[in-house]
Amino acid sequence: MPKTRLFLALVPDNSIIVMLDSVQSELKEKLSGCNVRWENPLKFHMTLRFLGDVDDDKIELIINVLDRIKFGFEELRFRTFEIGFFPNKRFPNVVYAGFSERGKNSDVLIDSIDSTMLNFGILPDKRFVPHITVGRFNKKKRTKPGKIDVPNLPVAETSLSGFSLMKSTLQQGGSEYTEIYKFNFQK
Repeated sequence: MPKTRLFLALVPDNSIIVMLDSVQSELKEKLSGCNVRWENPLKFHMTLRFLGDVDDDKIELIINVLDRIKFGFEELRFRTFEIGFFPNKRFPNVVYAGFSERGKNSDVLIDSIDSTMLNFGILPDKRFVPHITVGRFNKKKRTKPGKIDVPNLPVAETSLSGFSLMKSTLQQGGSEYTEIYKFNFQK
């Protein structure tokens, strides 16, 4: 059975992408000796849930089931928070732009997604941390970056009216993302 690698994501508006592109340029200068693979700004997103390799014959059913959910809200609101590092700043794997949520609607969204995906044998993922990955440190060539003087993340807010089912195609040099379906919170 053919399978497709899928995830659910929040895709920010263009103003956030442009702002993060500028911050990423500053980070590239500050982390120039750290072997970081920088994400293409056109791929910036907040991953809600990684679904993994899903049987192609289940994709339409997943879309239909998720599209019928009534969330009880019209938007998710986020504000930029910080430039951070996973798992930590001393020996990082990822550099990200962090966001704080205005309200708790993402909890409702995640709970609804998780309970729905259980019906397809997809277990809940780790806790949702609102962030956009801007770069990944090369694990094989990684060096401790030492003291990192990160640029300030400009204060910006974004309101998202839905989320997307995304296809991830692994290619040499990174993944390519394609939106398969856009779900709206308000129906």
